[in-house]
Amino acid sequence: MIAGECVDVTSAVAVVRAGGEYRLVANRPAVAGELLFTIEGELTATPNRYTVQIGHDVHVDVPAEFGFEAILDQFFWRFMNHSCEPTVFIRDRSVIALKPVVFGQDITFNYNTTEFDMAEPFACQCGTDRCIGRIQGYRHLSDEDRQRLRPWLADHLSCSGAR
Repeated sequence: MIAGECVDVTSAVAVVRAGGEYRLVANRPAVAGELLFTIEGELTATPNRYTVQIGHDVHVDVPAEFGFEAILDQFFWRFMNHSCEPTVFIRDRSVIALKPVVFGQDITFNYNTTEFDMAEPFACQCGTDRCIGRIQGYRHLSDEDRQRLRPWLADHLSCSGAR
């Protein structure tokens, strides 16, 4: 794939490679509350840096038998990056626009709204005013940060019994 080349994966999103990194971007404008796509894949109890947690000890992963081209075309959600001020949120497997999204805008979600404990914590580089610095998962958030994220939390984190 050539730097800056765009691979159309659905009418709503596309995977772009620029500066040696892949990211998911809007392939058309979207309105707040719009379902952009559904996260497809196999369920696993073992998280890794690419899985998305959808329940207590339940994560969605790309099946091992698929190669890179299939990941670009079918499992494009794998290229959603983190932002402390994201463009989407996740409900079960549905990826929903949090606010209006313009063509070419990054499709990002706040990993702390789905992941209880990150498989590979990292230093956030989103650069937003609300950046919390280190992304480790919901378990590591302050009470204030948990309250701020409450409207977008996945069901397995929003329940009072969230570990």
